[in-house]
Amino acid sequence: MMNYIIGVDAGGTKTEAIAYSLEDQELGIGLSGYGNLYMNYDKATEHIIQAIEQCRINACGQGAEECLGIYLGIAGIEVQDYAAKIDALLTNQYHCRVCGLHDSVLAHAAILGGEDGIVTLSGTGSVAFGLYKGKHATTGGWGHVLGDEGSGYHIALQAFKRMTLEEDLGLQRSRLSQTLFKNLHLDKVNDLKGFVHSADKGKIAAYAAMVAELAEASDEVSMEILKQAGKDLALMTQRLYPKLGIHEPVPVGVSGSILEQIHIVRHEFKHCLEREVGLTDLIINQVSVTKGACYLHKKETRCE
Repeated sequence: MMNYIIGVDAGGTKTEAIAYSLEDQELGIGLSGYGNLYMNYDKATEHIIQAIEQCRINACGQGAEECLGIYLGIAGIEVQDYAAKIDALLTNQYHCRVCGLHDSVLAHAAILGGEDGIVTLSGTGSVAFGLYKGKHATTGGWGHVLGDEGSGYHIALQAFKRMTLEEDLGLQRSRLSQTLFKNLHLDKVNDLKGFVHSADKGKIAAYAAMVAELAEASDEVSMEILKQAGKDLALMTQRLYPKLGIHEPVPVGVSGSILEQIHIVRHEFKHCLEREVGLTDLIINQVSVTKGACYLHKKETRCE
């Protein structure tokens, strides 16, 4: 009998579920829509279950039989009693060990494997999670209304705000604004209100990629927005040092499309942390965040 576990990474844009053998080999994958519980609990749980079901079907096709545990990193799980609700829902459905965690905790397990250090995530939203000498803490993760500085959503929002600033000041449209106008099919700046207030977070955050493309083509406005995102993420990370009593260099891992894929953001992030906290070891995520499930399962097994 081939036993297996499932890791789930549920964020503001998509949900990924991957089944792993007990030897950490990937057996099957499932993908669905956003899994951030705070965006819409019912829809998010529907997406999470869809991804798990697809993953299980694909894993069974590889000879997998009994699922020993499902380990989920879910954006928004810390709100209200969502953690207890998701654990009860999935335990009842799959009759196995279910462990619902914040997505930053699963990412930390995947990248640092339980070692002291910090992992900073920036995708649709942004958050940092640190572990040091048995203590753990987070900074950021406040959502797009209260925070999420340095995230894809926030980057896109700064680009949109540039459009409104140019309108208010009667300035000629920048290259960034012209590109956004064309892509959004806007007739006038006021039409931007309808898009921002009706589109979901993932759709808005996707425009960060356009800012990155223009920055790579040396557009100064876009470059400045991305540099500020790097500074914002570094500050969020830096705040964990006094919070956890860190007075020495520790590894810092990065995960999520913004820090993994946009060089300008990552370079500014790294430069700020080197200057402010003496960063010496920046780890760029090379695996799916879902692989944190492998470490967590082994840790639980050792403790039994």
